[in-house]
Amino acid sequence: MSVDAGSLGAGRAGRDFPPVYYAVIRVIDGFSKITGQLISLTMLFLVLSISYEVVARYFFRAPTVWVFESSTMANGSAFMLGCAYALYKGAHVRTDIFWDNYSERTKGIIDLVSYLVLFFPVMITIMVISIDDVIHSYVTGERSQESLWRAIMWPFRAVIPVSAFLFMIQGVSEVLKCLYQIRYGREFEHRKKLEV
Repeated sequence: MSVDAGSLGAGRAGRDFPPVYYAVIRVIDGFSKITGQLISLTMLFLVLSISYEVVARYFFRAPTVWVFESSTMANGSAFMLGCAYALYKGAHVRTDIFWDNYSERTKGIIDLVSYLVLFFPVMITIMVISIDDVIHSYVTGERSQESLWRAIMWPFRAVIPVSAFLFMIQGVSEVLKCLYQIRYGREFEHRKKLEV
């Protein structure tokens, strides 16, 4: 159940967040949902390329030089780029043994402090450092040493800063949801626990 600006009632309109607040959350969440769904299509590439490798190797005795490395890169990229989608879905690890005992307001405060003190500084650091690595890889024409295919590395390295950026975008939405949770003592939008 989503919360929007009009659902809190006219009597609380003066104390409510402005409509743009809710619009920003909806836009960011929608963006993370779409990017996550697009990134999940890399799994289709993995299935097709690995199936091709199996058929080529075992039926035609003609193994490829590119499937191993491309599947490793595709899987690693999907994992990294999917982090923002996982954050949107609430699928990241949390210690439930303590978490379930806290009030909604306390959960919002803990999450807000965590995002501001840990999450954003770490993501900014990762993004800054990895951008330098991408530039160096591009300028030097770095190639992989893992197989005879010798794939160009800068696109794979570029996944790290792009992932950090997507993660931070979703982090902005999560911070806004924390502020809502602190103010109203309830979740902005209830997310079912994802059991893995």
